[in-house]
Amino acid sequence: MQRQSELSSFTLLDSSFSEKTIIDKLHDHGAMIEQNPLVIHYERCQPPADAPDEPLNVWYTLTDRLDYLPRGLLQGRIRYLASFRNTPRGLQTHIYAPLGVHIRNEWSVYSNRTGAEAEPELKDKPEGLYLREKVELQCPLGTSFFVRRNIEKSHSTLVARLVARTNVNNDLEG
Repeated sequence: MQRQSELSSFTLLDSSFSEKTIIDKLHDHGAMIEQNPLVIHYERCQPPADAPDEPLNVWYTLTDRLDYLPRGLLQGRIRYLASFRNTPRGLQTHIYAPLGVHIRNEWSVYSNRTGAEAEPELKDKPEGLYLREKVELQCPLGTSFFVRRNIEKSHSTLVARLVARTNVNNDLEG
């Protein structure tokens, strides 16, 4: 039996970031993959024959190192396919992992700065530029807690690294 769930988060970005700078970072697939603390290897690949609605996306084979038990008592590796598609506001990914796990991510940049049309979710948030992550997770019922925990933990690190990397690049350009 498959379980479906959604996660969504907004991260307020440094006021010195431009929308274009963040979108450019999201469009750099290698940088996005490398910011994920679970990924230990990746390479581009051809789309699989059974992904008919995403053949024009950019495809990668990724390998993650996972801790199945706390404190690294039991570790393993998992290899899976991922498709990446740049969007005007960011990036969409679709992960095809073993056991029928499907993870669709949408990374988008939104602003509620003065003069910008704000998203309803940003109405009560401080003015600024936001990175929104929306995750749709589909996985077997018995694995949902484990998969969700790994997504939340790794993606919070990914966002922190992406922001830090953008800060470094802003400093070098400025």
